Amino acid sequence: MRALKIGLLGCGTVGQGFVRLLNEERFRDLRIRRILVRDLSKRRPGVDRSLLTTNAIEVLDDCDLVVELIGGVHSAGAYVRRALRNGCDVVTANKALLADSGRDLFAVARQSGARIGFEASVCGGIPVIRAIERGLAGDTIESITGILNGTCNYILTRIEENGADFAAALRLAQERGFAEADATLDVTGVDALQKLQILCELAFGSSHRWVRVHGIDDVRREEIEQARSRRSVIRHVASARRVPGGVELRVERRELPETHPLASVRDENNAVIVRGKAVGEMLFVGKGAGSLPTAAAVLSDVIEIASVPRAAAMVI
Repeated sequence: MRALKIGLLGCGTVGQGFVRLLNEERFRDLRIRRILVRDLSKRRPGVDRSLLTTNAIEVLDDCDLVVELIGGVHSAGAYVRRALRNGCDVVTANKALLADSGRDLFAVARQSGARIGFEASVCGGIPVIRAIERGLAGDTIESITGILNGTCNYILTRIEENGADFAAALRLAQERGFAEADATLDVTGVDALQKLQILCELAFGSSHRWVRVHGIDDVRREEIEQARSRRSVIRHVASARRVPGGVELRVERRELPETHPLASVRDENNAVIVRGKAVGEMLFVGKGAGSLPTAAAVLSDVIEIASVPRAAAMVI
């Protein structure tokens, strides 16, 4: 593993988890040089305050690799583009940025010879991106179906098992750290769509797409109870499949029989079923929300970039 000077953009929930894992695992060759934050006075347990700065240039222009965890599209996009143009590798968990500007960013990376790691952008700690990019590179993927948003799944599980209404289940998800104070992107289905778009880009390329999005913000306890009376459950499901002329994307609530592989996925867990023409169905299940699962996926990308020389990565 080659030594890397890491510039960290953002030190919120996932950023602090990343710092914690890096410190715990004692990766001596991986060193955080600077950390960009908005508020220097905010308490961040386990984070060396001397590394903090509010000046992005101090982070971007003096590192080998940038880890982007600030979220959003505009500022994050500007920072990532600058890093890539400098020939600096980037690791990001930002699904909104990749869904909006992924093709452009990868084009910039190709021009400079830099690499982008983005395993953490979809399904937290589940290595589904690596599976599609590499493990299934020799197959033709026919469809992707999954529970891609841990917040929605946690809310639906709490309504199902505790009899809570939507508002109470959302508050509990926020208290547990599975939902942001403003959970609009989660409960309306936008977050799941962004993740599905990333998976589709890998699996299907630039084929024409039809999209339908429906969230869980209007779910009622009666809907879930009626499903249970039919030995079924309600899950928020994102799916993409090849159809004549392109790819169809759907994000919606579905009533699934108890025997369906996704029916047993509870709380903040995610699951993805990938169907390949040759291999058939493959199921990936794991933690989809929370600090450490996402931080672990970020760290795995950092380790891979540190371990694989650029020339070898191009061959792969």
